[in-house]
Amino acid sequence: MEKRTPWYPCWGIKINLEEFSISSFVTKFLEIRPNNRWLLISKDAAASERHLWHVWFAMEQKYLLKSALSKNVDAEFIRIISGTNQLKTAFSRAGLNENDTEAWLIYLPIAETNLELLPETPIVEFTEKAQKITYIMNSSIITERPKPSKNGLERLGIKYDEHDTSINEDLFISHIARSSFS
Repeated sequence: MEKRTPWYPCWGIKINLEEFSISSFVTKFLEIRPNNRWLLISKDAAASERHLWHVWFAMEQKYLLKSALSKNVDAEFIRIISGTNQLKTAFSRAGLNENDTEAWLIYLPIAETNLELLPETPIVEFTEKAQKITYIMNSSIITERPKPSKNGLERLGIKYDEHDTSINEDLFISHIARSSFS
């Protein structure tokens, strides 16, 4: 019997564009976040809980093997989810752009020593921190979970058959392997 994918610590947020431009929103977030394990990505960049766990695992594995291209876990996560080795391209794909009105607030759990088990991510503990961040940022949490979308495929530069109506998380998961080859 297949195990269900556990909850990934991420929250959809609505950005208050009356108070912030995207660049000032990101700057403020970088100032107030508890550490670099908290990051923001485009609402279109995340396709599912499983997708986020795959990106997280690839990132943690690269640090364990000392093959990460970035010194910062947040930048490495964005690089991997974008499917590229170029940070500028990664941030334009998965980072926030001036047209974004929603984003994912992501927490990168700390890995166990051997990566054989996913780390415990208590919903209440992390949700309280996420609520505090969104309160300080004058944003609001939206009640949605990541899902695959055509916008996500296009934003991340994932090639797909435009006539195929079945957009699924597997397209996004296979895309993260590109960051190792591109």
